[in-house]
Amino acid sequence: MLGAPSQAKRSIIFAETGEATQTGERIARCRRYVNTQYFMATYGDGVGNVDIEALGKFALEQGRLGTVTRVTPTGRFGNIEVADGIVTGFAEKPDAGGGAINGGFFVFKREFFDVADKYGDVMLEREPIDDLVGRGELAAYRHEGFWEPMDTMREYRLLNRMWDSGKAPWKIW
Repeated sequence: MLGAPSQAKRSIIFAETGEATQTGERIARCRRYVNTQYFMATYGDGVGNVDIEALGKFALEQGRLGTVTRVTPTGRFGNIEVADGIVTGFAEKPDAGGGAINGGFFVFKREFFDVADKYGDVMLEREPIDDLVGRGELAAYRHEGFWEPMDTMREYRLLNRMWDSGKAPWKIW
């Protein structure tokens, strides 16, 4: 939860919203837990050393209904550039071509619940976020530090090895 940036008090709520519920509806079902003007949300299936204080401050400065954390994931494989059969560029494991993606850490104004309610049981990234984009109400906070999803067994193993080694970049407490 966000107050003024210098006096931010936070609490974490793990809300049971139903196993089959889509992410947009999950946000809508959390309305009863939020009594502040702004709130933060995350999917919980990715980790990063996101500066939550800076994210919150950025969101307050932007004043939009929503703020998404954008990240540029590391490419899993290298790439080559070719012109007329000749390699003109070779990069081993670059970022994802410079393309930013949704890092899954959000700040929303309380009024976002009305947007989420309007669309019902849908994915957050579809109608609710499209609604904000269409109205110019979605800001993007750039996170350049560590970020990694845990969507596959490969990522699960990678992140667990990092944790077990004591070198988990997201463990900032």
